[in-house]
Amino acid sequence: MEMLNQPALPPRPVTGPALPSRSSMTRLLPSFPAQPTDRVWLVAAHGGAGCTTILMSARDRYAEAGRALPVSTDPSRPSRIILCSMCTGRGLESLRSLLADWDAGLFGPTVLCGVAVTMPTANTPRALRRGVLLVGSVAPYLWRLPHIRGLDLDGFPERYPRAYARMAGELGRRDGNL
Repeated sequence: MEMLNQPALPPRPVTGPALPSRSSMTRLLPSFPAQPTDRVWLVAAHGGAGCTTILMSARDRYAEAGRALPVSTDPSRPSRIILCSMCTGRGLESLRSLLADWDAGLFGPTVLCGVAVTMPTANTPRALRRGVLLVGSVAPYLWRLPHIRGLDLDGFPERYPRAYARMAGELGRRDGNL
């Protein structure tokens, strides 16, 4: 069979010695080699997941990975992550898909500490709040973060709701090194 004028296949992703083969990793997020750190990586399940808001609440405790999975370059110190999502239908579906891959062992050596779901409005519909409990029930930990009034116009607040400090404190107590 002759194949004239066919588009070239996309190049295979390059994996270094520190990265597991792509076939054993989730295909929902790209992965990248990450230097070992005591910080917890915030991984967005979708665009607008609230990672930056969480990062700004405790900059010394978190690192932002965007929409990518950090894989530690030191196998003895695996990357620790929190999957972040907004409490919307699209956000919860993205989170559900990533949690299914995590449950199937497709996050490689990366450690999932939990999921953080941010409420998009002060009065999030009950069906979505129930959805958070259902989707988040498979994660090691679930943090439900409240809506921050004025964030879209006024920027990051000087004082965050207590739920943000509670999340950082619980991570510190569980890990003993934050």
